[in-house]
Amino acid sequence: MSEAYDWSWLRQSLAAPEITLEVYASIPEELGRQIEVVDGRIIRCESPTPEHQTIQHNLVSALRDAAKYMDAREQTCHKVIGDVDMLLTEAPRLHYRRPDVVVYRCIESDRGRWRRKPYASDSLLVIEIVSPGTVVTDTRDKLAEYAQARIPHYWVVQMAGNDGPVVSIERFRLTISGKYISDGISVRGTDLVAVDVIDPFATRITWEYLDDGI
Repeated sequence: MSEAYDWSWLRQSLAAPEITLEVYASIPEELGRQIEVVDGRIIRCESPTPEHQTIQHNLVSALRDAAKYMDAREQTCHKVIGDVDMLLTEAPRLHYRRPDVVVYRCIESDRGRWRRKPYASDSLLVIEIVSPGTVVTDTRDKLAEYAQARIPHYWVVQMAGNDGPVVSIERFRLTISGKYISDGISVRGTDLVAVDVIDPFATRITWEYLDDGI
């Protein structure tokens, strides 16, 4: 007779406490980089491929240059960062995501347990690069979450074979009603450049730039 399956891991998981902002502040950094928290519960984030990380870094670099140009012209201040915790809501339950790229207004003072990490209300643009394990989350769940949090722009990047290079970038824009509508999609082989927009700031990114390092 085969031995009974050990379900202790599931029992331990069910007994795990709700993650509050107080608990979040005590999570070791090496563990915090591997999770998101949705409605107080831990969601494990898969480790991205090297191709995914290269595309992410190229997007951060291009958008950072564009943001610096706008800030110098408009006397504003913005940050462009990858893999930073972005708070969607603290109550009734803690809910935060770690976008692949986030563009947000500079934060001048410490926010206690959240320190100088962005709130959704600080963010102008969030980008997710779709991986095999995140298709539903990036194209459905986060589309709804980011719209509800009223983030003005959300881009979804698709890779060939889910492993690079980039084959399309769909841009979503928040409407007055609080819903996202498609603001256009760039497709490799059809469109000359990957990104050519003026909102939230003037940005032009070629396919070749995104491919650099892959």
